[in-house]
Order: sequence, then structure tokens, then C-alpha cells
Amino acid sequence: MTEYENYFIPVYKRIEKRITGSEGSYLITEDGKYLDMFGGLGVNSLGYNVSNVNNAIKAQLEKFSHLSNYFEAEPVGKLAEYIVNNTFAEKVFFTNSGTEAIEAGMKLIRKYGKANRKSTIVTFSHAFHGRTLAAASVTAPDNSSPYNFPGGVPNVMTLKFNDTGDLDKINGDTAGVFVEFIQGQGGVNVADSEFARKLRERTAMFKAVLMADEIQSGMGRTGRLFSFEHFGIVPDIAVTAKAIGGGLPLGVLMAGREHCDILGYGEHGSTFGGNPVSCAAGLETIKIINRPEFLKSVEEKGKILLSEILRLKEKYRGKIGRVSGMGLMIGAEILKDHEKIIPLFLERKIFVNITHRNILRLLPPLVIGKKEIEFFLKEFDSILSDL
Repeated sequence: MTEYENYFIPVYKRIEKRITGSEGSYLITEDGKYLDMFGGLGVNSLGYNVSNVNNAIKAQLEKFSHLSNYFEAEPVGKLAEYIVNNTFAEKVFFTNSGTEAIEAGMKLIRKYGKANRKSTIVTFSHAFHGRTLAAASVTAPDNSSPYNFPGGVPNVMTLKFNDTGDLDKINGDTAGVFVEFIQGQGGVNVADSEFARKLRERTAMFKAVLMADEIQSGMGRTGRLFSFEHFGIVPDIAVTAKAIGGGLPLGVLMAGREHCDILGYGEHGSTFGGNPVSCAAGLETIKIINRPEFLKSVEEKGKILLSEILRLKEKYRGKIGRVSGMGLMIGAEILKDHEKIIPLFLERKIFVNITHRNILRLLPPLVIGKKEIEFFLKEFDSILSDL
């Protein structure tokens, strides 16, 4: 048990290490530096103590830390402008988190559906969109995820992820579709190209709103700014969060031209959404990530990491199952003694994460060096040999 555990509602299973500092791809504890291979669950894409981001935060703090959304704050406007100029979005809405961005998207889709006499909302098996009531309602209501919360938003239909035949159930009654083109919490499941193509085709045919969840897979994680770019897909709306705030709370709903004015004055809002300090950090972060050379480096390092894990799969047959991912978002199914993986990595001063019971999910800082990747692989090899 951690030092202050008795004071918290017990919803987190914490790692019993006291973090005293951070640097690059490492977290510093009382017993040394640990390589962070899940990067704050995808938040710390640029690693820790990033000088450019820290300077942007300090500069904004000297002006004001909060401003009511009745006023227009410059860093908020500049980040909105950057996103619109560099994505499909025509307009954006800022939130504090990914699940709040999902809630905003849900509200938009339901209003659109009501106006067009469409009632069904589609999600997919093993999906994860958040833990608030509406977000949890589209988090695998078929019970394929332990995080679902059935009984929230009505008229939710779950289709099988990567089953192109199941997409025929999208019809004229479908108001919108929530999809992760790379499912994170559900096991790092990558969409098939044909599945993605048909999904876009069916939603366009029946004028259903296609909403891409890029909360974990966005902001350069896959070697593109957003994962849907790998599939040649342009969604109607999309959400991202986690990495976009540069370590501070920030989420964003992005809406294309046909859907950017569905929500009107007073129909939605957020007291802290689009906090000026978070947006100042976010603007600096997205400018760094969205450089072609940066995205190319993520793609290259991801290929090295993925290919070497596949090599370990061949070397240790029966210990690693399915391996999947894009860029620096990779999952490896641990077939034997998966409950030992986190403690064994801790002994080697590496933080890792297990999701979906036995999937080793890797979300390292995008700035991770090749030597650090080699260190991780060497220790993973050692662990597998001992299992």
C-alpha cells in the first residue's frame, strides 16, 4: 500500500514507487531512474521536463492561469487556429479530458440524430471511450470490456470490431458511430484497411456521423498526427486528449464543416475546458510533434521495436502470442505468467503496463532513444527466458 492510500476511494491499483523527479524518458524514484515504457498512459509523449513546454507554461502563468470562456484567451485561440489549419477540422471545442471530449461528441451526435430522426449509436467490441456515464455507455456494452457501464445512454448497438460483415447493420437509423482505429485499452487492436474503408463508406451512405477516438492514438503516437490518416479516412468529428496538453489536462473535439455548428449557444460548455495554461503547453507540444522529421522518427523507432518483439515471439514460442500496433503504440500478448511481467520489469528499473488482462501495452515517450529501446528489449529477452 502506498503512503496516502487510505485517503483515496480505491479505484486505482498503484505502483508502490515514490516518484521524486523526472527527466526525458525516465522517472526518478528514491532508488534510482526507471525507464517509462507507458509514458503516463500516453500523456507524456515528449517525455518529462520539456524545456519548451515548461517555458510556455511559465510565460502564461505570469499573465493569468484561468480566464472565463466569456473572454477569448490568446493561447486558446492560437491552439484552435493551429488545429484547424493542420487537420480536417473546421472548428473545435476544448475540454479538460478525453472522456469529456467523448461526452461532447455524444451530445453532438444525439442532437444530430434527433433532428434527422436517427436514434441508434454504434460502438464496437473491446472499445474503450472513457468512464463517465455516456462514455462508458459506448465502452463495449457487450461486456467484452470490464470498464463498460450498461444502462446509461439508450439505443447503443455493439458491432464486432474488424468484422466487415457486421458493418451492414449500420443503416438509416444510425445517428453516429464511435470508433478507435487502434483500440488501446481493449488490447491494442489495429483496424483492418478493408474494415476502415467499409466503415467510412457505410456511414457516408446513411449520413451517420463517424467519430474517431484519437485520445490515445493521436498526437503522433502512430507516426502520423492521427491514426485515421494511415487508412485514408477523414472522419466527420474526432476527439483527442492525453498528449495534446503537454502533460496538463486538455481534450479537444474537432468537427468538420458539415457538423461544426450543430451545437449552439448555451447547449454545451466547460468552466475549465480550454484552460489558457494547458493550451499554451498544448500549442508548443503539437508544434514539436507535427514536424515531418519528428513523425518520421516515431515511425522508424516503432518499426524497430515492433520487429524486435516479433523476433522475441519466434524465439520464445508459447510465451508471446499476438503482437500488433503502429508507431510507438504496441501490444504484445503474454501467454505465460502475465501477472509476473510488471514485477519482473520493476526489478530491472522499467515501468510497463498490462491491459486487457495479459496484453503488454507499450506507450513510451515519442522521444525515446534507440539505446533505451535496446535496453528495454534486452531486459524483455531476459524476462522471457526466465518465465
